[in-house]
Amino acid sequence: MFVSILGDSISTFPGYQPEGYAVYYDREKQIRNGINSAHDLWWARVIQGLGAELCVNNAYSGSRVTGTSPASGNSTERTHGLHTSEYRPDLILVYLGTNDWGYGVPLRNEKPGLLRTRDVGYFDSAYRCMLNRIIKYYPKARIACGTISRSYLRTDSSWVFPEAVGGTRYEKYNDIIRSVAQERKCILIDADARNIPYETLDGFHPTARGHATIADNWLSCFSEIPGFLSPDLK
Repeated sequence: MFVSILGDSISTFPGYQPEGYAVYYDREKQIRNGINSAHDLWWARVIQGLGAELCVNNAYSGSRVTGTSPASGNSTERTHGLHTSEYRPDLILVYLGTNDWGYGVPLRNEKPGLLRTRDVGYFDSAYRCMLNRIIKYYPKARIACGTISRSYLRTDSSWVFPEAVGGTRYEKYNDIIRSVAQERKCILIDADARNIPYETLDGFHPTARGHATIADNWLSCFSEIPGFLSPDLK
């Protein structure tokens, strides 16, 4: 089974992304966060846990689901860039939304009649657009959508997770991920529902230990799907 990832800074690593894509985990940040190689990242741990192989890690630091730029998660460049010349993904892991929440992107269009081309400025319609494009371009692939998870600071036990850092509670974005994933018949990886926050140094980007927690949450969700880990699916 070949697995591709559509993600943001949390999923970046030098040499494991399309050329020119922005990277968060440069060498200095790898050292600070205790990351020794790409194998320490959440998606690599999930792929190992599934007994699968990496197809493409389409991760772009700072990217949102919303927007009209090529870096946006809903763009054709991102949604059509999940395969190689040799392989197409059997499973696509979508872990996006943190930056939309962090910058307070509007949840939905409350103005009927707004031009369709502007709908991708709203989280619900942009998330739906993203999944529609992936489904159309990779009709044989299964798509797993992950919710935004809580985190904690390793260096400050008094730190409180900023639930409304961008002005709207992160759970509102998760509700949209849940509803759109269900609507488009995708696999919902409701990692946040497990209520196990991941470790960070800055509140958002996981340390190696944080990546392990995220991976464990994803794998636990996969294990609850009847038959998902059967031999014929690997």
